[in-house]
Amino acid sequence: MKQKISVADSSLKRRVCIAIALVSLLPLTVLSYYSFGYDVCFWTTLILFMIISLGWWVVFETFFAAVKIYAHSRNILRNMGEKVFLIPDEVQNLEKTIDLLSNKVKSSLEQLKGFTQMTGDLNKEISRTVLILSTVLQTNDLLSKEAPAEEVIKLIINHLRNLMRIEACFCGLENRNHSKFGTIVRSDIGFLRIENFFKKKGSELFLIKEMIVVDSHNKPKRYSQWVQELDVKNVVIAPITAKGRVIGVIGVGNNEDKFSFSKDDLELVSFFSQNITLIWQYEKVSAKAEELKVIDYLTGLYNEKLIKERLNEEIKRSTLYQRPCGFIAVQIINYDKYREKHGLIKAEKVFKETAKIFKNTLRPVDIAGRIEDDTLGAILIESNKRQSQEVADNLKKRLKRFCESGIEWNISVAESPIHGITAKELMSFVQGNNKI
Repeated sequence: MKQKISVADSSLKRRVCIAIALVSLLPLTVLSYYSFGYDVCFWTTLILFMIISLGWWVVFETFFAAVKIYAHSRNILRNMGEKVFLIPDEVQNLEKTIDLLSNKVKSSLEQLKGFTQMTGDLNKEISRTVLILSTVLQTNDLLSKEAPAEEVIKLIINHLRNLMRIEACFCGLENRNHSKFGTIVRSDIGFLRIENFFKKKGSELFLIKEMIVVDSHNKPKRYSQWVQELDVKNVVIAPITAKGRVIGVIGVGNNEDKFSFSKDDLELVSFFSQNITLIWQYEKVSAKAEELKVIDYLTGLYNEKLIKERLNEEIKRSTLYQRPCGFIAVQIINYDKYREKHGLIKAEKVFKETAKIFKNTLRPVDIAGRIEDDTLGAILIESNKRQSQEVADNLKKRLKRFCESGIEWNISVAESPIHGITAKELMSFVQGNNKI
């Protein structure tokens, strides 16, 4: 396909050359031809006139294009709020205008680069914040599910390592005798190395009051040996405190040359050390609450811990006053199979109804509770085996009237001191195969 040739598509320099050729060179050639005595006919003159007109048309077209560029550039300056030059020479005015616009474009590009950098930094900060919030949410989720503290702390340490992009990370907490640290979790650092570090520096770690930083900008001589023992060049160790007492440490480190921890890095380590403090306190409170808890959540009866304590007390009292003490237990034999077949909700409903019937069969002075996942038990105050068996027979009749399809019960009775002189012995006896 042939390419279409147009004067308007040519460059400004080429159009000027064409205009000069049409306006001057061709007429001069004809005049030279005429000056040598040759006649020029009418048609030649007409063609010459048309060629000159075409040349002037190209000249004016080029001129108006320049004027259009000039006016357009001035309008751009006005729209940008810049002062318009008032120079009589349009060419100089256009040159200054173009220079000013070029400077504006360069300045805008530099600002755009700055904004791009700021946007990148902001995106990094947002990603960092999102990861921190994600860690907090996952931590709360694990705590709500009563996950072990070690599992939660391990999650925190792994997230801390990813956020700071470091090589080594570890956390140690005091053990139960409050005398030394034990490793809770570590990442990319040898177990023996960190255990030896805790063993050698344990007494000093308990005295830490502030965060310890060792890097290219911070080289405290007191802790120079610490980085050697941990086999890292840069390290941050932050104390984990509770009620003003150091209960553990959290540390991060790497082996990069000319590296220094930023302010954000230090704040992040401090933030996670505070989170570990909260986890430690939560575990302590949960353990204390578990010790104080005496009611079973499903049945509303006493739990196994309280039943054992009260049964031991009743056995001692009955021995002291030479009075009997009975104990009765009812077990849903196929509770696990029933739960798998009908679902947890229906199985718990059956167990709650069994507990209600069991409680209503007893006397007000008797003490009932849940002693196993599928077993209920009760202390029958001053009841011998015959009296306990009467209670068991009455309970069996009531349970038959309840008659849930697919449920089987096993009812057992015991008496102290015949079947045992401790709560453990009586409960073991009724949880055997002594079916009524």
